[in-house]
Amino acid sequence: MTEKRTPVKQRSIYVYVPTNEMADRWKRLAKKSGLSISQYVQNIVENHIGDNSVVASREALDRRLGELEGQNSQLRSENIALAKRVKMLDVLTDRYEEDLRNLKNRQFQDESSFEGVREYEPKLIKLLKEKGFVKEHELLDLLHIDPSDTASIWAINQQLDNLFSYELVKRSKGGLMWIR
Repeated sequence: MTEKRTPVKQRSIYVYVPTNEMADRWKRLAKKSGLSISQYVQNIVENHIGDNSVVASREALDRRLGELEGQNSQLRSENIALAKRVKMLDVLTDRYEEDLRNLKNRQFQDESSFEGVREYEPKLIKLLKEKGFVKEHELLDLLHIDPSDTASIWAINQQLDNLFSYELVKRSKGGLMWIR
């Protein structure tokens, strides 16, 4: 059974473009696409209708833009709050590390009154064991000790003196060498 088509005139739509230049441009684009001007305009209209019309898509874009702006604002606020929290935690961590370092250093500050077992700086022992040889001028940097922190430097020197006396470390060619 063949489908009966309605006459061309009943299916025709006339489009008047504002300028001849626009009409010429559409015709060039249609030709470049390998389509007649009629097919070219049909494709564009059908593709657009498939996207639920300009007004609906513009409204959807505006809605989506509003949602994204809201999310952006919320994320910025969260980011600011998290940055403050990170800064506060960094300050607390620095204080905690300084207090811990001071407690460890105290064991080595007064040799005469100390009784019990001393805990050596684990970073120092690990550094000396793993590297085998460490130049003395690099030691503070490798241990992340501020050169102006005299208490920590003194405590490290005391620990090194003890390690020398136990013959676990020796000086060699401007550096420290782990022996055992």
